[in-house]
Amino acid sequence: MKRLATIIIVFFLARNSFGQHVVLISVDGLCPEMYRDKNWPSPNMQALMKAGVHAGYMTSVFPASTYPAHAAMLTGARPDKNGIAYNAPRGSKGAWHWFVKDINTPTLWTIIKQHGLTSAAVQWPISVSGDITWNIPEIWDPKHPEDRITESRKHATKGLLQEVEQLATGKLNSYNMNEVYFSMDANAARAAAYIFTTYKPNFLALHFASVDGMGHTHGRNTDSVRLALANADNGIGIMLEAIERSGLKDSTTVIVVGDHGMTTMHDIIYPNNWIKDLKATFQPSGGSCFLYLDDASNTETVKLVEDRLKKLDSKYRKLFHVYDKAKITEMGGDKDAMLALVAKPGFIFGGSNQIDSLVKVKGGHHGYDPNFEQMHAGFIASGNSIRQGAAIKTLNITDIAPLVATLLGLPFTCPDGKLPKDVLNELKVESSYSM
Repeated sequence: MKRLATIIIVFFLARNSFGQHVVLISVDGLCPEMYRDKNWPSPNMQALMKAGVHAGYMTSVFPASTYPAHAAMLTGARPDKNGIAYNAPRGSKGAWHWFVKDINTPTLWTIIKQHGLTSAAVQWPISVSGDITWNIPEIWDPKHPEDRITESRKHATKGLLQEVEQLATGKLNSYNMNEVYFSMDANAARAAAYIFTTYKPNFLALHFASVDGMGHTHGRNTDSVRLALANADNGIGIMLEAIERSGLKDSTTVIVVGDHGMTTMHDIIYPNNWIKDLKATFQPSGGSCFLYLDDASNTETVKLVEDRLKKLDSKYRKLFHVYDKAKITEMGGDKDAMLALVAKPGFIFGGSNQIDSLVKVKGGHHGYDPNFEQMHAGFIASGNSIRQGAAIKTLNITDIAPLVATLLGLPFTCPDGKLPKDVLNELKVESSYSM
């Protein structure tokens, strides 16, 4: 009898999966205290937290950076498998990993399309030219990185931006879709709200960039970051209102996530100064950097680099940890990197050869070991199929993909992600594991 009941539940949920909706909102640089501490201006996030499930923290990828983290969210795979180890390809002259084709493993976009469901993305990293039904992707001209609409217009779903401008946002341009100003996140929210109420996609992914932008400019806990968070939280409120007006609240799950943390920085380390005469280069990624050989087969060079690092003056050597290739593999970092340097919080790495190996700097950064407390990202889920008023200790950013797939009733085998069953209510957990 119990088995029959389980089959009936599974059949019912499978039949109705096409009526399920998931809204995934990424607040770039969202740290756990930004919703757990009432002193932060995030009333919508705090309301979602009370109504649903929140995590003490979510662990990002290595290095803890924006594009690798977003790739992991939608693939359930770490950088060594999905191929997105940094924001930009190594050797790039300014282009980032904007195109879905850069990802080596299956994405939620493709799985959703294959099963006849619909999707939408607004200013989502690595979303150009994918299997997305309604798309306003994040992409820019490297000469004008602050302008987030001119290049996006060329790759957006045909006619969608014009429709959004006429009926939701007004004319979008390089001033009101500019990374420097909070209006970019506000307009992204209005665009996403319009798409959701008008087209009712099964899955919508929305990215807010300003919290991270203000963190880079001013540091972790500053007034500018708080203002950016208040603006992003208002954008979440716009989405919640749109879900309410659409009549789909009872069948919609809202997930709010960060992609990495942030630390206030004060010094840049230039490690390539130490290996100028060797056929190897350190690739910087904020709080970490990775060694690549001109000739990958010449592993003797790695030993030479290690010897150089051991012999450094203590004023430099005490500023970072050395991770060997086995450690990088364990953490799912780039499989081509031979070793990594991970700085202590407050120090970051630069790639050029400066006169001085250590230079003062202001602002904030990420890209460290994701297990560092300051790199912890946030997670909140609320709505259909989610437990109410619950807290969990932690989950991994690769767990987002199986969670979304399960909420949509879709099969999706992830290389690294695991379904965080303690986020779901008992009915959804039973159906997921029975399937």
